[in-house]
Parts: sequence; structure tokens; C-alpha cells
Amino acid sequence: MVGNWFSVIIISVCLVVTYSAVIQSNIQKNQKFESRTWNEAIALAKAFVAQMTLEEKCNMTAGVPGPCAGTVFPVPRLNFHGMCFQDSPSGVGDGVQFSTAFAPGIQIAATWDRDLFYRRAVAIGKEFRGKGVHFALGPMMNIDRNALHGRNWEGFGSDPYLSGENSFYYVQGLQDQGVVATAKHYICNEQETNRFYGLVADFPKVDDINSQGYSANLDDKTIHEIYLWPFAASVAAGAGSIMCSYNQVNGTQACQNDKTLNGLLKNELEFQGNVMSDWGATKTGVPSALGGLDIEMPGGDGFLGYSLIQAVRSGSITEARIDDMIVRVLAPYFLLGQDQDYPTLDLDRDATEDNYKINREVGTAGIILLKNTNNVLPFNVSQDKYYSVFGSAAGQFNDGLGPWGSDEGFNGALYQGGGSGYVRPTYSIDPLTSLLVKARDSHIQIQYVTNQNDYNAINNSFNVRGFGNAKCLVFVNAWSTEGRDRYNLHAFNDGDKLVQTVASRCTNTIVIVNSVSQLNIEAWIDHPNVVGVIWSGLPGSEYGPAIVDVLFGDYNPGGKLVFTLAKNDSDFGTNITELYNSNYTEGVFLDYRHFDKYNIVPRYPFGYGLSYTTFSFSALDISNIVHGKQSSRSDNRQYQIRSYSNMGNTKLYEPVYEITFTITNTGKRQGSEVPQLYVAFPDEAAQPPKVLRGFERVYLTSGESKQITLTLTQKDISYWNVINQKWTIASGTYTVWISTSANKNDIKLQGSFNM
Repeated sequence: MVGNWFSVIIISVCLVVTYSAVIQSNIQKNQKFESRTWNEAIALAKAFVAQMTLEEKCNMTAGVPGPCAGTVFPVPRLNFHGMCFQDSPSGVGDGVQFSTAFAPGIQIAATWDRDLFYRRAVAIGKEFRGKGVHFALGPMMNIDRNALHGRNWEGFGSDPYLSGENSFYYVQGLQDQGVVATAKHYICNEQETNRFYGLVADFPKVDDINSQGYSANLDDKTIHEIYLWPFAASVAAGAGSIMCSYNQVNGTQACQNDKTLNGLLKNELEFQGNVMSDWGATKTGVPSALGGLDIEMPGGDGFLGYSLIQAVRSGSITEARIDDMIVRVLAPYFLLGQDQDYPTLDLDRDATEDNYKINREVGTAGIILLKNTNNVLPFNVSQDKYYSVFGSAAGQFNDGLGPWGSDEGFNGALYQGGGSGYVRPTYSIDPLTSLLVKARDSHIQIQYVTNQNDYNAINNSFNVRGFGNAKCLVFVNAWSTEGRDRYNLHAFNDGDKLVQTVASRCTNTIVIVNSVSQLNIEAWIDHPNVVGVIWSGLPGSEYGPAIVDVLFGDYNPGGKLVFTLAKNDSDFGTNITELYNSNYTEGVFLDYRHFDKYNIVPRYPFGYGLSYTTFSFSALDISNIVHGKQSSRSDNRQYQIRSYSNMGNTKLYEPVYEITFTITNTGKRQGSEVPQLYVAFPDEAAQPPKVLRGFERVYLTSGESKQITLTLTQKDISYWNVINQKWTIASGTYTVWISTSANKNDIKLQGSFNM
């Protein structure tokens, strides 16, 4: 997003599952307000709007100057003091003080744990509420279509179902705290390049703000089955706001696109909240309002706001449409009880409480073990006494806690990416600091070289007495930011060379990959001395304790990839376009779906991740759920309904099949596994060879077994029929697989049912 152009440009704002009984019982306890139904909220908003003058109503359709990233026009005579819109999806952003830098979207998705999805969002919501912010500008749910996309780290990966589950629980966790969730960026905003088409700079100047974005061009089936899916989940959860994006969709700007805003969102999904623009994404006045935009941010450009008064008087737009816009702006305010003693605004108020605990839990749970030759991990401190640490990514940045908007991310450990999604941390603990504490507590010996360009020091370290057979930890990273896409898929600061250099001298080399999203690791992954690989991702400000817990076995890793790691960059089949048109010619065959279609062997598949223990699967049973009978498990949305939920076509979310099986921990350690439910459709549906339609992270002690039931809803087994324009169940045989990744070699159980 682009900041207020009255001043210097700055980056500002830019399901189905099992809740634990504890979370269910704490929902009301955590609420300090009374939420309402949409009908109740809309009635209150209409009554309020009836008291407003035309001038007041028009002024509320655009942001006004204020302390927040976006500020809604106040009406003091009606005791309405305005509303505050603030970044970011992973904590209270825009440089404010005393905020938790939560592990971002890409990390929470890698946990595959719906319980954590929700609890992280609760903590984020508490901090927004504690500072008096009304609308949080998240979640971000754009699909990881392009591995080079600069904002992949903010979202939930490459699969629409997984993204939808994350989005659903984020919305509910946030709104259970009385804070409005803003699902973004609607829609098909899968690259940063040319978001202001034809401009050389990453962010536009004042005179360039009218520049249109590139056009994402795609068909009806693809937009429904891939890109609309997580937004539909957000609407079902009850999201109060949707942020439209910079790009065009099929040749029309996203923030004035009648088909996507009015047709898909407000009509088909029955969305009752407001559509706000991304900062500077509004390009016209009346056409945007008629196209479905309700409020533009940050305001001040003359498109909406006061300029609509004359448009109403001239007949260009009706006052009824203005009323609808303001009702939509105010309805979420009443929906979540923000008229009931909401905290006063103080962006620097300390509302962090003990949120470092859930942040550490999420950061750790999202760490992925990719390679573990001869069970080199976890380390045994009674036997493994010497450790050499290499790489700037092990320590702090040279210039403070974060790279801010620069490309200097390579000189320190990464906790988040850059741009409006970045949260200024109150602190951050790097891996090296935690390793040194571990050395003190466990009586082990550590040496380190964090200047990874000093190859003399690196090579000399292997000659130090006692370190000839040391375990070598090599930290590499890759950073990205809003405003531009990544230049390549390689580690920063020649990280490949660093790994190769260490591996050539050390027979026990373990690589820790601290990356925003996909990375090409082919330069060293098959080196015989690279015996361990951990994908630490972006673990948030508790990175150090999290990675040490995994390395030394205090936590058994259980995270799973939320994208495919390819052997060749070209294997993905998609890329950033430098041209005006970005054509989604791959259709629904994205990421693992693409790899399956073309029989491409990945380096590591979507959904992949190892453990320090082992698991077995047995006793698959597939049963039809009789109409009207509730599922035996609470893994469908009907069990997560809130007063503010907006299921729309509730029939789509009715469970139709139960998939039951048993999982057993056959190893010697406590650990977790993520059974993943993949479905193959009959030919009529024209679907990929398999699609993800369920999962559950299961925690088991050694020798423990548990029966798991996953449900398939009507939507889960439907395809978008472009002829009759509705979700349709295909006739024929559906194949069901329980697997531990999208790789066919990881399939554990197989069954089928007929429709």
C-alpha cells in the first residue's frame, strides 16, 4: 500500500476443524463485549446513517488524516469518534512501539495446526484491541502462485484449502476480541512487479498514483477454485472487511471491478461488510463506488469523500448507494460491539502481555525437518560436545533488530519479511544467542564465524583443537518485501557457497534455512556431508529458543511445507510477468497440482516434513453422513458458528462424508504427524490428479494410538460448474488418500466412494 500522499510516501497498510474444548470454553471468557448478528448490526448502522447529513455520509467514504494508517471520518455530534485502521496481519505494525512481532502467515500455515491458527489470532487481536485499533489489516491470503512474489511470507502458501482454513481461524480469533478482520488483497494479487504499471520505482510518487496495475487474467473456474476460496472462507467466518488490491482483474481495476466486488463478493458470497481500497488502489470516483468500493484509503485524492456530494446532486450516483456504503462501513463496528466501551486509541500502549509464549509455540511448531541422515538430529549433549556455527543469518543485524525496507536482510537472522506487513519487534532473540546460552547450560563448546565472507576465518576454524569432528551449523537466509519481487530463489550473500565451503571440510553439516518462501537448494542438498536440513522459515522474535529446542530434541519437529521445493526454478510453471498482462494459463494446476499433472519430481513436495519419531496408519473407513445428522467430530464449520458468522449458502458447508482412520506413534519419542486428506475427482470435474481437502495435526506419545475423523463437506467434493454457475458434485468415483505429503510415495491409506 502507499502512504498518505500529503507527506512523504511510506509503506503502511497495505475450515474447518477441530477446536479444543479449552478454546471453546474460553471464547466467551476472552470476550469483553457483546457481539451481534449481522442483521442486528446492519439495523443499528441504518439507524445511525438515518441521522447523518449527506455531507457527513460522503465524507465517511474516504479516509481522513489521523494517527493511524487509515482513519474513518468522525461524527462528534452523534458521539461517533471515528475508527482506526492499522497494519499488519502478524501484529500491530507501522512502526508503533510495544508490539509482538508474531511469526507471520507462512510460518503459522506450516504448523498445520488449527488450534494454533486460532490462538495466534486471539493474541494478535488482543494487542490490536489493547491499543484501541478498530480494524486490523489482515489476514493476507493471496495464493503463492509465484515463488518470487515479494509478499508470499505474509500469506499461507500455495494451496487454497490450507489458506482457507488459516483465514477462517484468523478471522474468528481476531473478531472474538472485538477487532474487525480485513481479508486482503482481493483478488489475484500474486506479484508486486507492475502493481503500478509502467513505473520504475517500487513505490509511486504523488503524481503517479493514478497509474493502473497489471492485469491478472484468468477464467471463471480458476478464480472460484483457487483464488476466491480463502476469501470465501473469510466471509463464512464473518470477516467485517475486505481490502481490494492494486492490480486489475481481466482488464478492470480490482477496486472498481463490478464482477469481482458486486458479482462474486457481495452477491454470490453474500458478503455484508465493507470493501476498502488498498492505500492508493482507488483510481476513479463514481465508477469505483458503483463498482462496489465502499471506502477508499487513505483518502485525500478527491476520488471519494466530499467529491461525491456533487455526484449525488448531479445524479451520477444515488444517495441510496451512499447510504449502503456507510451502512457497510459502520456495520462491523456495531457487529463486534465497538460501541461498547472500546479502549481509547494509544498506538504505543503496551498490550503485549505474555504473548511471547504463543509466539514461541507457533515459531517452533512451524519449523520443518527436511533431511536427517542417520538420525544426526537431535543432538545429544552428552556425546556431541563441539559445535561450529557459520553464517550472518545466525546473529543479529548489523544495524538493529530488522532490515526495515532495505536489502540488508542477509546480515542477520530473519523474523519477518519487509513492507507494511513488518512489525517492529520489542525484542528478538537470534539463534546464536540461544546457542550460547545452551552451551553454558549444557557444558558444550561453541565457536562461530558470522562474517560469512571471511573465508580465511571459516577455513581456519576447522583447525581449532577439538573441532575436527564438530557438528557444523550453517545458517542461510532469503528475505523479501512488499513493493518488489525477489530477484532469484537463492540464499542471500552467496549462501550456497557458504554451505559448500563448510560441507567440504565438515562431515556433519546441518543447514538451517531461514527463508520467506521457496528456495533453490540444489547447489548443496545432495552433498554427502550435508546430513541435516532444517527449514526454520520465519519463526518470529522467539527464533533463537525455537531453533535450539528443535536442534537438541526438546521439541520434536512436526511442521510441513506449504509449497513445493523444486529441483529447477522452471519446474513451477509460473513466474512473475514483466508485462501488462499476467495470464493465469496454468488454471487450477498450481504447485503440487502442476507437478502431478506433468509428472515432475520435486526436491521436497508440498506437505512434506520429517519427525524424530515414526508413525503408522491403519483402519481406514469412509462413511456417508445421513442428511441432517451432525458429524461425530467437530471438524466442520457448523461447529464454529459465531453470532457474526456469515455462512451464506450453508448447504455448501454441510458434512457429507466422514473419513476415519487410526494413527500410531511407533517410535520412541513424543511427536506429531499431519495426516493429509487428498481427493481425486471424477473426470467430469476436470480437476488435478489430487487436491487437499482435509488435515489434522495429531500429537502422540510413544506407543500411543488415536482414531482420527476428517469430514468432507459438500463444497469439498464439488467443482465450479461454469455452465450452470454453481458448485456441483460430479457423478462417479471419488478416490481418497491419507498421506503425509502430496507425494504419491507418502500415501498411507487409500479408499473411494461413489456419487
